[in-house]
Amino acid sequence: MTNEMERIYQGIIIDDEEDISLVRLCNICDHSQDEIIEMVEEGIVEPRGRSKREWRFSFTSVERVKRIKRLKRDFDLNTAGVGLAIHLLDRIEELEALLKRYEEL
Repeated sequence: MTNEMERIYQGIIIDDEEDISLVRLCNICDHSQDEIIEMVEEGIVEPRGRSKREWRFSFTSVERVKRIKRLKRDFDLNTAGVGLAIHLLDRIEELEALLKRYEEL
C-alpha cells in the first residue's frame, strides 16, 4: 500500500485581458477597499480610470496585491515600507531581464 497525497488547488480563472473592478479585486485578494485605495495612493498599484468608481485593474494587479499582502504579513511592513520593497523588487526583475538579454547576445 502506498501513501498518496492529494493536492487540492483552488483559484479563480481570469482572462489576462479582462479588467477588474475595485470591488472584484478586493474580493479576489481578500482586501478591503480602503487597503486597495491606500496601495493606489502609495503608487504601488495603478488602476486605469479617473475616479474610484471608474477604476479598472489589470489581471497583473491581482498578483501584485497578493505579493503586497505577503510582504506586509511576512515582514510586518506598513504600506510605505511595502511600496519601497515592491519598487526594489521591480527594479531587480528589470535588471535580471536586462542581464539575461545581454547574456543571450
